[in-house]
Amino acid sequence: MKDDHVFYSAVHPHEGQRRFVLRGLDGVRAIAVLLVLVYHFWPQYLPGGMIGVDIFFVISGYLITALLLREGAYTGKMDIVSFWVRRLRRLVPAFALLTLVVGSLALLAGGDAQVGLGRQILGAFTYSSNWLLIWAGNDYFTQTSPELMTNFWSLAVEEQFYLFWPVVMVFVFMFTAKWWQRALAPGALGALSLLAAVVLGLLGASTTRLYYGTDTHLYGLMLGVLLAMMIPWSMYPPIDDRLYPVVGYGNGIWGWLRQLVGWASLAAVLPFALTLSDHSSWLMPWGLLVGSLLGMGMIQALLPDVRGGTSGLFRGLLSLAPLRWIGQRSYGIYLWHWPLMVLAHYNFGTARSPWVNVGVLLLTLIVAGLSYMYVEQPVRQLGFRGALSAWFSAMVAPTGRALPVGAAVLAGVTLIATVLAVRTAPAMTEAEAVVAAGANYAQASAPVPQPSSASAAPTASADPSASAEPAESASPSPNSSTAPSAAVDGSQVTIVGDSVTLASSIALGEAMPQALVNAEVSRTSSAALPVVEQLLGSGQMREVLVFSVTANSTFTFDQLEQLKASVSPNGERKIVLVTGVGPANLTWIEPSNQVIREFAAQNPGTVFIADWQAATKGHPEYLVSDGVHPMGEGIVAYAQTVKDAVAKALNK
Repeated sequence: MKDDHVFYSAVHPHEGQRRFVLRGLDGVRAIAVLLVLVYHFWPQYLPGGMIGVDIFFVISGYLITALLLREGAYTGKMDIVSFWVRRLRRLVPAFALLTLVVGSLALLAGGDAQVGLGRQILGAFTYSSNWLLIWAGNDYFTQTSPELMTNFWSLAVEEQFYLFWPVVMVFVFMFTAKWWQRALAPGALGALSLLAAVVLGLLGASTTRLYYGTDTHLYGLMLGVLLAMMIPWSMYPPIDDRLYPVVGYGNGIWGWLRQLVGWASLAAVLPFALTLSDHSSWLMPWGLLVGSLLGMGMIQALLPDVRGGTSGLFRGLLSLAPLRWIGQRSYGIYLWHWPLMVLAHYNFGTARSPWVNVGVLLLTLIVAGLSYMYVEQPVRQLGFRGALSAWFSAMVAPTGRALPVGAAVLAGVTLIATVLAVRTAPAMTEAEAVVAAGANYAQASAPVPQPSSASAAPTASADPSASAEPAESASPSPNSSTAPSAAVDGSQVTIVGDSVTLASSIALGEAMPQALVNAEVSRTSSAALPVVEQLLGSGQMREVLVFSVTANSTFTFDQLEQLKASVSPNGERKIVLVTGVGPANLTWIEPSNQVIREFAAQNPGTVFIADWQAATKGHPEYLVSDGVHPMGEGIVAYAQTVKDAVAKALNK
């Protein structure tokens, strides 16, 4: 065989199957999207389902590279511009339709659903969503006021990969001659991505930065590229079966080993997704890397050089009709499920029936199926110009014009509605507004310390640019106080809290006027412990410590033991622990509440509970749409719950 150009591999083009389709790959796509769906709809049942995105990355890295290698082998060049146009044909129609539909529905929903919509649409159409989300401080794992198009972050990472990788490939092929040398490029880029994630993590980068960053989340894509480089002819395998033992690595012991890896990877995906969680300390990058390796393990067993044994059974299993149907529509399913779920969140609340999520899932499958049939496939087959021409021809045809004309009118209406949704979007969410109101109050109305106290004035941290007005309902109702709580003037109380406490500053100030409040947005339990030590060291710790930081992280027994050992080693002070409330995706809140209750039971007379979770049951009106922060009557109820627990502690 003569190597006429740099793209030739061990399989000469005239020996290969030019129209080869990798059987079973749609099944891997289906597994990936199903993991993501369950994770988003029911995170408590599949806490590690986010690895589905990383499996998608491996698929994209492999498939794009393998197809480019096939093009290079048959044409002697890579037409990068044509490649980009093909990707736009594949991706743009579906999310353009989604933008119009979701923008219109956001206008109908109003409020929090509209916040940041303009930035989200800009990110979608420029494939910069991930970096705009980083800039906006959007945390994928703790979204309580979710944005409609957060899921576009992964599409942005993939599109950025589509933009730079073909160019890099050309240069790699220009300066290397052997395939093992070419494989070093994705290996090096993947290793650098892992290194960047580790180093930035050690330097204190946020989970948002590590998860959304293209540079820190590139390793899955590079694993797929590496697989394609190792078997460069995998998308144009030889027609003659006798060539496989010569050009491949799937016969004999290697074939059995690769089949074993494929089966093991398939079997391990679900257990791994069940054991991993979004607050695992090793999630980024190592947990996601393992998810990527499982995806790579499944794909490599599907490659055409793996033959004999159980290879046919493996491909057949991943080619079952339901998996194939889902896999072919996985892009649309992934695209639509998130915004539809967010709209359900804002319309039905965080305590919605599980059947609402089932309904949203079914609606997702229907909409994605229709989009695939009537929008994505026509543009993919005819191109943008051909699809528009066919549409206009249908509108002027003598018969059957109603549907295309109606679609054109509907497109115009939804475009106008989307523009209005962007123009009328609130500047901040309800949760941000109540927190800002509390922060403004705390900063402007800090109580003067009692002469008998050595403490400094209370402090509160919030966004300094916030300008929301205090909530209207700031005073407890006359008959809400009990006799014991009436004796609490606040001079005995130090409160360390998070944004929930900050949002309630007005009511806390009226319920316990001299209480020392130290609250900060997004404060975790581990970040709160040093604050307690600082207050102790500066003499600002009073007779009762109220500790309210359940919204942002998991409590552990060790942390509470450390807190008790610092604040009340001999029972000289009382500790009030406030339980938390939140939607199902904040998976740490319920375990933290259990830890709080068990710790209080083990330390009677010293540790008390302000059961905010119990106080909110049956009162959805207490909380803003995020299901975490109190508003109106809820702010009063939160302050009263804390005051009652403090009174109980002081009376012991």
